[in-house]
Amino acid sequence: MATLYPIQDTFVRGEISPRLHARATLDLYRAALSRCTNLVTLPHGGIRKRGGTYFVNEVKTSSKKTRVIPFIFSADQAYALEFGDQYIRVFAYGARVGTVEVASPYLEADLFDLTYVQSADQMWITHRDYPPKVITRTSHTTWTLEDFEFLDGPYDPVNDTATTLTPSDTGHLTPQMTSNTTPSGTASTGSGSASAWQMFDRDKTQDIEIASGGDGYIRFRNAGGVQRVVDAYWITTSRVATGDYDFFTAWELQGSNDGTNWVTLDTRTGELGWGNGETRFYDFTNKSAFEYHQLVFSGGGGDDAVVTVSAELAMHIAASDQTPFDLTASSIIGINDDGGFQPSDVGRSIRLLGADGIWRWAKITSRTSTTVVKVILYGHALPNMNPITRWRLGTFVPGKYVESGSLYEERLAFSRKFSVYASATGDFDNFALGEEDDDALEFIQAGGGQANDIVWIADSDGALLIGTSGGVRALSGSGIDEALTPSSFKNRRSRTFGCARIRPVDAGQSFLYVTRSGRSIAELTETQPGRFASDDIGQVSEHIPKKGVIELAFQTDPDPVLWFPTADGQLGGYTHQPSQDVRGMHVHRFGGTFTGSEWALVESAIVTPGQDGNDDLWLVVKRTIGGVTKRLIEIKTAPFEYGTIDDAFEVDCGLQYTGVAVNAVSGLAHLNGQTVDALADGKVYRALIVSAGAVSLPGGATATRWAVGLPYEAAADTLELDVGGKDGSIVGRRKKVTKVILSVFETDTTGLQISSFIRGRWEPVRIPSIVAADGKANLYTGNVEVPIDDSWEGQGRVKIRHVNPTPCTIRALTPVFDAEP
Repeated sequence: MATLYPIQDTFVRGEISPRLHARATLDLYRAALSRCTNLVTLPHGGIRKRGGTYFVNEVKTSSKKTRVIPFIFSADQAYALEFGDQYIRVFAYGARVGTVEVASPYLEADLFDLTYVQSADQMWITHRDYPPKVITRTSHTTWTLEDFEFLDGPYDPVNDTATTLTPSDTGHLTPQMTSNTTPSGTASTGSGSASAWQMFDRDKTQDIEIASGGDGYIRFRNAGGVQRVVDAYWITTSRVATGDYDFFTAWELQGSNDGTNWVTLDTRTGELGWGNGETRFYDFTNKSAFEYHQLVFSGGGGDDAVVTVSAELAMHIAASDQTPFDLTASSIIGINDDGGFQPSDVGRSIRLLGADGIWRWAKITSRTSTTVVKVILYGHALPNMNPITRWRLGTFVPGKYVESGSLYEERLAFSRKFSVYASATGDFDNFALGEEDDDALEFIQAGGGQANDIVWIADSDGALLIGTSGGVRALSGSGIDEALTPSSFKNRRSRTFGCARIRPVDAGQSFLYVTRSGRSIAELTETQPGRFASDDIGQVSEHIPKKGVIELAFQTDPDPVLWFPTADGQLGGYTHQPSQDVRGMHVHRFGGTFTGSEWALVESAIVTPGQDGNDDLWLVVKRTIGGVTKRLIEIKTAPFEYGTIDDAFEVDCGLQYTGVAVNAVSGLAHLNGQTVDALADGKVYRALIVSAGAVSLPGGATATRWAVGLPYEAAADTLELDVGGKDGSIVGRRKKVTKVILSVFETDTTGLQISSFIRGRWEPVRIPSIVAADGKANLYTGNVEVPIDDSWEGQGRVKIRHVNPTPCTIRALTPVFDAEP
């Protein structure tokens, strides 16, 4: 018999699929394990016991599913938002933020279909069945959730039926005047003209003398001292402007509440070159209400400055200050598939082409019948109340709201079905389509064979990635490094896997996303500008994501790890550093149990920047405690590195205590009746019972530093190593392990045990000097030898586990075995 010493000094491939356990010729085989539970594969090659989890809070309603969503303003200001059934609560750095709670419309069943995109202090939340919402943080303890208003779009196609829409008002500040004081209010000019009212009579085909010279004003005072907010206006010049050059060239629009003291709302200069009867439109920002409004002008009167003539001035009442007015359809045809207006249309936009050939937009505020709704008008006043033949309904209705979002090139972009809608550049509210480079745009995914739904969009270098159920496409400007604009775009198909409706993550050098089945994870890499390819990163460990991936969260520090809860309540991990060929999956089972399961169930996971430079992994974990379902928010602690035994935190759902020496600690009401472990002043205490929210050390012992919580076990099973025999492979031949040589780093060896696969007797690691005289465990770095009891049917494989609430890192192992020749 030959004695063999095959060393395994790297585990970067993690736990591989049982389908590969006999493929010893693969390069990855010697860097893999058949089991890797509660151990993280390290980029350096070893495996390290994961950190424990720190208890943060019980969710508001433990009987219902709860999700956490990251809100990251910066690396120094990060939050975790608890989304439950119709509420949102806020957490930061391991604690709830005051009593902040925001009501939300989202039901339990819809929480994991919510998508989100964030910019600074705002986060947009979308779901196909809910109008888009925006979460805003105005201070650490002040949060709001409000409807997100799309300004002027997006819209369905223009009406092509005979149905007309007739407004009962125009949005003007003034009524349609018939004299300077009728029907209400007062019109006047600086020259005292009796014709001032004609500037507000809705007739644009006139020559109205405003001033006998080049300077003056046209004024309107609201009736009854009413104050109104104006935010836009248009001016139509005389029908003979080009003949006599009688038009305004510079002016201020002003507001006042006493007719004496005036506030400038808008200023214009150099308004030259007017055509006959030309209309120009002007917008400005204003939230102040005034009783008087006037246009104070100069520069009119032609070359001799004798007479200033114009035709019409229309000031628009801001939508926020308008009284909704009726919009009446002549028929239900063309409205909601010929069903007419529906209650669900409240909040919907309508675009209206006025008699002057200019598009305006309105929003439905209430529904009266299938043919009548009330609206408020945005932008500019209509020229008159004539029936409108060309109109477009807003594209968003229940079941057809936007489904995902992203930021791209200073645009806020959303997707739905086959379409992508992107805002104007730098103006996230404005979705009005146009032809200028900065205008909003709409892209419809068409052609190329299959008509696959868009399930997510994401910002990448040089392209907006469009994840569809059939694969990933890239939307970008038409040239290299060219911006995406309404007139410059290209849509490229890549040979990639189809996508699931799960938010992808940016892993630095690539994107990671869940494939259409929801049971595998793909890596998306750019092969050339605008072209991408994907590879199934989970194929080697296909049995782990195959349980069903719930969501993805990527951690950068201290090690690059993708975390993904699975449908059976385990937490999958994937150490991802492709530049070093580090690609290893591992499985994590959390302390405690849930009815019907041997472990606690992880239902949600996110990553936010932590305060110590490491990323925080937030979890929602479901357990049965005292016969009742409890959902608890926890943070996985940073892994143990380069510290002392007292620094370790290797328990789940636990708490820490530092202070005067005590025999008992409290604050553990969330674990009442549970069996817990404690590391107290470096000593290990196991199987303690929590009673009345407290736990005490046996024998009256006291400690100044505690880490107490639910125990968990880290375990690794090796593969059958093939070191080569004289006449070929030794895989499958009889062999017997006599001992295992372990290279460990900062490890409490008193919790480390090894067993053969067949005999199953756990052999402890015995190093007499590893435990101090006071019973405090020490951390050992070096090689240890462990004799084990094996049989000839053991295949040279061993099991390793670590059971104490203390650190363990294995750098390499050598199973020493005798094998048949």
